[in-house]
Amino acid sequence: MSKVNDVLTDSMISAIDALQKKVSENADPDDLKTFKKIFKKTVPLHLRSWTTAYLFKQAVESKSRQRLTDGTTLFVSVGKNRRVYPRDLIQLFIGTGKLNRDDIGEIKVLDSYSFITIKENSAPTAIDNLDGINYRGRNLVVNFAKKK
Repeated sequence: MSKVNDVLTDSMISAIDALQKKVSENADPDDLKTFKKIFKKTVPLHLRSWTTAYLFKQAVESKSRQRLTDGTTLFVSVGKNRRVYPRDLIQLFIGTGKLNRDDIGEIKVLDSYSFITIKENSAPTAIDNLDGINYRGRNLVVNFAKKK
């Protein structure tokens, strides 16, 4: 497994452990029974584990995006047209950009470019490591985003 996948796996395992602890210590069993009953009624048996995994993925992603809001926004010259998704930018910034997952905040992928919020002290490192590299058949431009 790559370093990025190891980091994501470790964070998911710790999130699952924390969730299980909350369920066993704090959750109201009657409330959970109601949700469980609705879930069983509406989600077919063969899709329950996939639906649960998707819900967990959404919860983890929204939590990680909310973590960093006061950083610096960078412009990245690739977007949906190059089939780039937020996970691709996370892998790029962690691998080639030499950042930690905690340095990365909100990611907006538009048609031909993207914006990524990172910690202010990590921005120069990311720009130095990523600006001008070849990514998916195109020279990447990474610089500070202009304010609206």
